[in-house]
Amino acid sequence: MPGMRNAATLVGLFPPAWRARYGEEFVATAGEGTLGARQVFDIVMVAIDAWLSRDVRNATRAFRVTAPGGGTTMLKSLLTCDRTTPRVTVRDGLIGGGVMIATAVLFSVLGIAARRYGWPQTGEVLKSLAFTGPFTLSMPFWLMKGQPWKAQTVIIGGTFLILVAAAWVGTKL
Repeated sequence: MPGMRNAATLVGLFPPAWRARYGEEFVATAGEGTLGARQVFDIVMVAIDAWLSRDVRNATRAFRVTAPGGGTTMLKSLLTCDRTTPRVTVRDGLIGGGVMIATAVLFSVLGIAARRYGWPQTGEVLKSLAFTGPFTLSMPFWLMKGQPWKAQTVIIGGTFLILVAAAWVGTKL
């Protein structure tokens, strides 16, 4: 993926209105050098959100913030200063932890039951997902709180499908 490791190329993943409003600034903020895998992943996730989020579409069409000098504020400033309170509360963390524990037990029990009732591969897949699956399913309660539900669905659903496919392939090896 060498061609997709710089901001000038990655900006093409965003919707046209977003690129028109923030593209230049995005490239300037990210720099001209090669980006790391984590940075590329984060940018791809933000691009998915930009395509799916009504808030982002509305912001690129109508939102104008003027700085004290009369110019528009920088995208980096908006992203950094937009939130003044934490998105996740202790309650959210406890709910996420509860979801993780409950679904881990569920995956384990279902995996054991599937093996006992003659479905060894299904049982292995379920047991192998007993940590990564619940961790992924708990993310909307703490890691992705406040994100649009469509973006959460794409990211959580896509991650979960990849985990299931990897677990299934693991049973074939």
